[in-house]
Order: sequence, then C-alpha cells, then structure tokens
Amino acid sequence: MELLIGPHDAQKRADVRSRLALTGRTQIDGFLNEASAHALHQVAYSETYNVVSRRTTGHMDMSQQWLDMLTPPQKQGLAQAIQQAATSDFQYLYDNYPIYDAVQDGSVPPVWKTVCDFLNGETFLALMRDVTGEARIAMADAQLTRFRRGHFLTEHSDAAEGKNRYYAYVLNLTPIWRIDWGGLLAFHGEDGNVSEAFTPRFNTLNLLKVPSPHSVTQVALSAGGERISITGWLRGI
Repeated sequence: MELLIGPHDAQKRADVRSRLALTGRTQIDGFLNEASAHALHQVAYSETYNVVSRRTTGHMDMSQQWLDMLTPPQKQGLAQAIQQAATSDFQYLYDNYPIYDAVQDGSVPPVWKTVCDFLNGETFLALMRDVTGEARIAMADAQLTRFRRGHFLTEHSDAAEGKNRYYAYVLNLTPIWRIDWGGLLAFHGEDGNVSEAFTPRFNTLNLLKVPSPHSVTQVALSAGGERISITGWLRGI
C-alpha cells in the first residue's frame, strides 16, 4: 500500500499555520489522497485490537481472548469499575493497536510498517514542521484507535515528562460520522465550557499543541459506526 499526501497548496498551509498560532489546534481536510485514505480505512477496520483502560496501577491491555474468558458477572464488574473510576480520575476505554511499539518489537504486519515509515518519512515530517513552525519535530509515534459504543477518554493534556511531545495528531479514518454519535475531540476552556469540538471527519488530520486540555466524548449507544483513527505525537529526539 502506497500512502500519498493530498494537495495542500501554499494558501492552505498558511491558513493552518494561522489557526494553530491563534488557537493551538486545527484540522486539515483531505489530508491523504482519496485512494490512500480508503485503503488505510480498510486495513484499519480489519485489524485485531486490544481493549485498553486504566486501573490504579496504570495502563491495562485486555485482549479479546481474555475478555471472552470472563463470566458475565466479571464483565459487568469490570465495566462498572471502569465507569466508576471515570467519575473522578483520568480514565479511558477504547480499542488499540500499538503501531509504533509493534514496529519497534519487529512483530508488525508489513502494512503497519509502511504506515510507520510514512509517518516518519521526510515528506510527512517536513509538512508538519512547516505548518506548526516547530523545527524540532524529528519523529512521529503512532497507534491505531477504535472507539465503539460506550468508549471514551477523559480530560488530559498529553504532557509526558521526557517524551518531547510538541503536537498531537489524529488522522480520522471513519467514512461516515454524525455529531450526535459522540466521539468528539473536545477542547476544555478555563471557564468550564467546551471551547471547541472537532468531529472525526473522514481523512481529516487534527493537530493540537501539547499541552492542551482535551477529551474524547463518550460514543453514544445509538452510534452507527466505529470511530477509527491513527493517533500519536510529533516529537523531538
């Protein structure tokens, strides 16, 4: 699979730079060419994911095989514990495939090695340095995420000591999504209101400066699709 960036002329780049400078966040529509975007959606849709969440000791990866072994009362107890923790602490529940980590471990299918190489190639990184104005961007890590009904990610800023994260990115891969299905990338204002929210529009690249308080709103039980994206951080070395 070959990934090609869509046409982004000088005016479009200037508009992105201006909005980032003003708000610290932006969206780039039509980021990949149409063929690349649809091909990437197909492989992402077919991938095998782990369910990820958080417990008091930290991050928790749960394979579908492990979840299938739980009894109904155990599943209910786990779900209740995750939801209860979200009322007062940082918490999340979504599906994950760790592209970058799998590449580092040498356990990744060729298609995700291609994606990782693309995200760390000079074409992508040069465009990111250009539109953000951040010359120190030297690499991009990546994970595949899938938010299904009931999934969410509570408020956080993406700041992580020693990670050299300059910007977070989200490449949306769901062809059809409605605002009332939830799963919105919501930016938290100092006044307690939502300053802005991005819908996960297909083939749109979201960029947000780190740190920036934000969350992913819970996907509605009525959602008619899965919110699939490639996410990560533009980092220094």
